[in-house]
Amino acid sequence: MALVALASAKGSPGVTTASLVFGALWPRQVLLAECDPAGSDVAIRMTGPGGAPLNSDRGLVSLAAASRKGLGDEVILAHSQQLDGGLDVMLGVRSPEQVGGMGGLWHPLGISFNQMQHGDVLADCGRIGASSPQLPVVQSARLIVLVCTATGSSVAHLRERLSSLVHHVDAQLGVVVVADPRRRDGVKQVWSVLDAMSVTVRHRWHLAFDPAGAAFFDGRGQGRLDKTQLIRSATDIVGEMAALVATPEQHEFDMAQAAFPQHEEWGQ
Repeated sequence: MALVALASAKGSPGVTTASLVFGALWPRQVLLAECDPAGSDVAIRMTGPGGAPLNSDRGLVSLAAASRKGLGDEVILAHSQQLDGGLDVMLGVRSPEQVGGMGGLWHPLGISFNQMQHGDVLADCGRIGASSPQLPVVQSARLIVLVCTATGSSVAHLRERLSSLVHHVDAQLGVVVVADPRRRDGVKQVWSVLDAMSVTVRHRWHLAFDPAGAAFFDGRGQGRLDKTQLIRSATDIVGEMAALVATPEQHEFDMAQAAFPQHEEWGQ
């Protein structure tokens, strides 16, 4: 199947919410993986089946301890769990201090996510930059989607990150602008900025800024989720994203090399 990485250039303006929404609507089997080194939000915001709390000790950190023998589907899924509603998730680190215990997991994890037979993987990578430890996951993705708002500062960081990112990835690039549905002029301005860049970003989407809809993914929703602007705007986006990564790719994969890769610095 395929790995889709979602990230932001500065902060995380809706990346986790967008990842949860896209995962809930994804047309195929999918795993949502929290790869944000800043710490897990899903364990705080969401619950397991029947409202039971999620196990914050089961996720990337426990996977790192069990990954010496490889990272096949069974190993990855053994350290995942299910949200109320059925979405499979792999919880991220509880705090930034736990990132040090991940060792060299990021590189083989990205490769394994992109080759899972179980289904697609949506990776919430949070903020990415030149020294971000989760960059190998981003670099392994079939589709990289940067999430931004229509504000000047957010677009400026988006432009800077795209200019740097394009030299270090071999993937399709997309941008999701989170903006009020009535602010189509602001979204068009973002597209104008992208058009003026030398970086080609063919895939562009407008996700509705909708606090009422987003509340459902923070344990506070009321009413009908399917009627919210968030879900209505996300449905078409998910259909297009899933279609973009539907074509399988062939890889030669060495599990030993994946388990103990040589360290590569960003930009080398």
